[in-house]
Amino acid sequence: MSVFKNFEILPKFRVTFKDMIKGFVSQLNSKSAPTLYYSSISPPALSALMVAKTLNVEVNLKNVNMLTKDYLTQDLLEVNPQHTIPTLVDGGFSIWDSHAIAGYLVGQYGQDDRLYPKDSKRRAQVDQKLHFDTEHLFPCVHETVFPLLFRGKSDISKFTRKKVERTYLTLEEFLKRSDWLAGNNVTIADLCCCSSISVLDYLIPVREAKPRLFNYIQRCSALPHYQDVIQKGVDQLGNKIQESLISTYIKHYTLSRNNDH
Repeated sequence: MSVFKNFEILPKFRVTFKDMIKGFVSQLNSKSAPTLYYSSISPPALSALMVAKTLNVEVNLKNVNMLTKDYLTQDLLEVNPQHTIPTLVDGGFSIWDSHAIAGYLVGQYGQDDRLYPKDSKRRAQVDQKLHFDTEHLFPCVHETVFPLLFRGKSDISKFTRKKVERTYLTLEEFLKRSDWLAGNNVTIADLCCCSSISVLDYLIPVREAKPRLFNYIQRCSALPHYQDVIQKGVDQLGNKIQESLISTYIKHYTLSRNNDH
């Protein structure tokens, strides 16, 4: 008598491939999901969440209010001495910086390396664009947003506008070579850079005079999860900026009225 016949005699012990897969998935789901310290008005945090959603990685979002010092909680300081957002905690492991988080998520949870290729030359292209985000895109975001939110400015300086326009021109050159920043497929370079680009585009719109960048933004906006992650975050940041501009206007108007009297 074969082993399979024995399973027929004792059906309650019958194990199918489908049952094995179900059990494996159940074990995976039983592990606690990573925790992402997150703010919807932080472009780097939007990038980290965009990568997680693209990989179908469920994360527990721990929203923090970056507009006050209240976000400097003890639990965040314990896992990240730099207390920066985003920060990812996966079991006993913690990592911060959106680009580092993106690479970790692909390596830990990705089914393949399409988002972050293992091939050294292709990976170098991705890394180069991530460094471009660090060195150029996000500093432009900071220089446009910070004065409006925290310094009572009512407009973006000419110097910053010119800097952003030069950055747009560089992106236009990048996109001569391929539809996406690091090749013909979407990578974490796009998922990270598009959040910074989207914020800049909100404040200093990319015109059709830069057709490659203009079309690139349209392609990014059609990516899965873009609308519910990045666009939602850009809208919320825009609302905060509008509130700050109104507050600044009222303050200046009140001071002007008082001086007149």
